[in-house]
Amino acid sequence: MSKRVVIAHLPWEGKDYLVHTLVEGEKPVELTALCREKETLLGNIYVGRVEKLAPGIRGAFVSFAEQQSCFLDLSRVKEGYLLKKAPGTELHVGDEIVVQIQREAQKTKLPSATAELSLSGSALALYYGKPEISCSGRLLPEQKKRLKELGSRMFPELSGGSLPFGVIFRTASADASEEEIRQEYLELSEKLARIVQYGTMRSLYSCLYRASDAVPELVKRYAPSVSELVTDDRETYEICREYLERHDFHDCRLTWYEDQLTTLTKKENLENHVKQALDKRVDLPSGGFLVIEPTEALTAIDVNSGKQLGGRKNTFLYSVNQEAAREIARQIRLRGISGLILVDFINMPEKEQEERLLGFLQGLVREDPVPTKVVDMTALHLVELTRKKIRRPLAEQMK
Repeated sequence: MSKRVVIAHLPWEGKDYLVHTLVEGEKPVELTALCREKETLLGNIYVGRVEKLAPGIRGAFVSFAEQQSCFLDLSRVKEGYLLKKAPGTELHVGDEIVVQIQREAQKTKLPSATAELSLSGSALALYYGKPEISCSGRLLPEQKKRLKELGSRMFPELSGGSLPFGVIFRTASADASEEEIRQEYLELSEKLARIVQYGTMRSLYSCLYRASDAVPELVKRYAPSVSELVTDDRETYEICREYLERHDFHDCRLTWYEDQLTTLTKKENLENHVKQALDKRVDLPSGGFLVIEPTEALTAIDVNSGKQLGGRKNTFLYSVNQEAAREIARQIRLRGISGLILVDFINMPEKEQEERLLGFLQGLVREDPVPTKVVDMTALHLVELTRKKIRRPLAEQMK
């Protein structure tokens, strides 16, 4: 199935959004909307100040800009902090610390930050901390073994512990050449070394790294596997052109879209895709439909058959649930739904069908780059899923 990345301007309720879309075949499977008037903070690195310690929840509240604060989870800090004093010392109110926003503000919650700084490319991720080489959990055992051996040979300074960096081989590294991996490592390590070396010398509230100035995440993640990247945004085009040339991604065709008669948004039907992704009802080809209802605590998804049952009832029920599972996996990823998700499938009388359905759903969510887990089916026949919270869902991005 062909894959394309489309990045286009979308006017929406009086604001200008830049919509990043991954399209598989004819369907969008990922949508991210960036308001040009409200920059995203995700991935940015700042010099912040500890305003309050919260030992009961092993955290701290850190201001990173005027009248902007984030929550720093201290329980996840393994290798000490990058402070304007000796690294690794105990944290106090008033300390200036380098933090990276790792989760955007959601509803009433502040943005979440980490002191373990990291930069990501398409094949590698580098982080400040223990010098070690690890691999994505999505890689096969034989791929992990090969890449770890490659890493030990290619990055001896990490194996020897002479640099305070760790390297993670991302899923795309399995298809990357040694030269591509080496070039990406040199680029990322140079940037991270500069941040670590000079970050504590910068003034309070300085932004040491701005993720929005970097290559869009969809491009980094899918450049090795997509056939085309098309955009109508000149700045994005230049950033992507330089990135693709630097990494020799010749199989990915970069297109600058310029048409006086039809905008890229209209050509790709993006406005309609966004409207559908914000609608709580999703129609299924069989005549059934889903109802997706986000709440404060969780997201509830109800599966409806949509018509009278007849003939082979058990077979029909399973086929509708299977069709619904396929669409649910796509909608979760498309809408950026995270946290706890409860799915009320149509009840099936046979236990064997329920187990088959759970296995089918597990296979579908493995394709999601964001960690997603099918937990179990409850006694009330509700299927529980969890999906890691990284960025705000599409509905909040479009507000």
